[in-house]
Amino acid sequence: MAESILHRTVRAALYGRISTQNHGQVVGMQLRELREYCEHRGREIAAEYVDVGISGAKERRPGLDELMRDAHRRRFSAIRLALRSHGSERNAFASRPRDIPSAGNRFHFS
Repeated sequence: MAESILHRTVRAALYGRISTQNHGQVVGMQLRELREYCEHRGREIAAEYVDVGISGAKERRPGLDELMRDAHRRRFSAIRLALRSHGSERNAFASRPRDIPSAGNRFHFS
């Protein structure tokens, strides 16, 4: 008897942030790396969220807030975050522990 294998495509949301465009920081480079990661692993990109010129120390950021709203709407099943020299994004997600499991998403930090 042949087994049926259900293949479910992972729909990923990408999040990039830079506090300034000085010092060679470009959010487009972060997103390009995340897109390449998803492409190499067969992930479908559901949406991209960006915050430019907003400190990672701020809990509320327009792009991050939109990502969290869409997570609750289950518009994707995984989130890839671009992290650079500090863990601001990791801290932002850790400060919202109730939001993450209820959204049913997997969070991945790059």
